Amino acid sequence: MALAAAAFLALGFIGAQATEARGLPNGAAVAIAIAAGIAFIGIAVIIVALVARLPLSAKGQSALVIAFGLIFGAARFAQLRLRTTAGSPIALVGDLALVIAATLFGVVVSRIIRERNILVPVAVVAGGVDIWGVYFGLVALVEKKAPELAQHLSAAIPAASAAKVPVPLLSAVGPGDFLFMGLFVAAVLRLGMNLRATLWALFVAFLIVPMVFAIARVPALPGLPFIGAAVIVANWRHFHFSRAEKFAVLYAALTVAVLVGAGLAIKWLLH
Repeated sequence: MALAAAAFLALGFIGAQATEARGLPNGAAVAIAIAAGIAFIGIAVIIVALVARLPLSAKGQSALVIAFGLIFGAARFAQLRLRTTAGSPIALVGDLALVIAATLFGVVVSRIIRERNILVPVAVVAGGVDIWGVYFGLVALVEKKAPELAQHLSAAIPAASAAKVPVPLLSAVGPGDFLFMGLFVAAVLRLGMNLRATLWALFVAFLIVPMVFAIARVPALPGLPFIGAAVIVANWRHFHFSRAEKFAVLYAALTVAVLVGAGLAIKWLLH
């Protein structure tokens, strides 16, 4: 855990230095951005897995959520007072605390999931809610009215901006993504499902997300649909639904699709 945390901080610092470096050849900047972005995703997934495996009671996990939440708040407050940028030591400590606190909160919430099949409707509903929030809800409002606040509530990837040309890499990951990663990974671990495949699937999902949205030229990145899909695909053989359960999942998916479609239609009509 300590090694993963140190690697997270070191990678963020290196990425920030590459971002600020002047006269860096464009090819080198692109290579640094891609390598650092991939490494960040890998380290983030490893941290989620390690946090989910901590042998703690619910009280212990909750206490750590509060502790790391306070560290995150203190780091962001100091960052604002000192006016430091993403990639500074204070900002990186805040990013790491955010990752651990959000993941731990997801691990605590995962305790209510006692059956494997429940993960599928959870993934479907969470993905739909995330799409709605990013394009029409609270996330969209914050991005529009207070973009700086949205940045402070996310874990940044400074290396992603090191390149002088656009590259399909994540620039930041929100707390909701880490919360549900913690929830899914902890549930997969506790219910005896395929942990290794789940972690690899999450890693690949985070690589695919920015590529998909770069091709579609969509600025916002709702990650939960991809996270949920990764978990479902990696553990498909562990799900065994009755006829009633299949229809329940189908109804949930249709409801989410209708709500998202209605939101898109309203947004298109208003514009």
